[in-house]
Amino acid sequence: MANSETGGVVAARLVLIMSARRERQKRERGRRPAPGDNRSPSPALSGLQQVLYDAGRAAEHIVTTFLSRAAPAAELTEMTAQAHRLALHTIQQSPLAARHACRPGCAFCCHTAVTVAPPEVFAIAHYLRDRLSADALGELRARLDPNAELAAALPRADYIARLIPCALLTTDGNCRVHPVRPLACAGFLSTSQEKCAAEFTRAPNRDLVPTDKFGAAAALCVAVGLRDGCRAAQRDGNSYELHHALRRVLDTPDAPERWARGENVFAGCLT
Repeated sequence: MANSETGGVVAARLVLIMSARRERQKRERGRRPAPGDNRSPSPALSGLQQVLYDAGRAAEHIVTTFLSRAAPAAELTEMTAQAHRLALHTIQQSPLAARHACRPGCAFCCHTAVTVAPPEVFAIAHYLRDRLSADALGELRARLDPNAELAAALPRADYIARLIPCALLTTDGNCRVHPVRPLACAGFLSTSQEKCAAEFTRAPNRDLVPTDKFGAAAALCVAVGLRDGCRAAQRDGNSYELHHALRRVLDTPDAPERWARGENVFAGCLT
């Protein structure tokens, strides 16, 4: 994996490979191989690319297993937790894992645009309802509106450029939902807190923030597997802007049940 590749490029290539493998498997399902037919069923992968591919497929399997047996909506939280643990485990296999500089209270990267799949936002809403009082939850719900409105009004690049803090940040710079944070957040891992600070303050002559490309690719592959699993089970597997989606779920207490029945719970939400 070349150092010049971003996590997104690596993951995008693996997503294409995953799709090609699935199509090949569909075509060959039920076909008996001819004598001497020793063709490989899929493109060859090596090393860390295989780890990423396996993580994506494992995430898809987690979702399809839960949804194919008509698991109660209450079990969606466990389904997402398994995918989340898979992502964190895969990220820790990165050659740069020991150099991750992210620490509690370091929120430089928490001023950007984030998208989530439905199971992710259900887990976040469940976590908040379990831990916040009604008043605190109401206050947080009110903080979602300005961010959601700005996300809808601004081009994505302009929203990011404004360094708008995530509505889930606490006053001391911690993520209020860190154990169930979006996969996109879990995969953004810097190896230099100083360069993060320089980028955040737009310091002159600043260098690019060095990030763990494998970590980003791992989180993205699991996220793609999560979404693919939802679609394979004929559920909404689209990605939605975090504040829009969370606002919808907090306002719709039975959203997980309705989504599990195949309803379009997020109609009108920003993607």
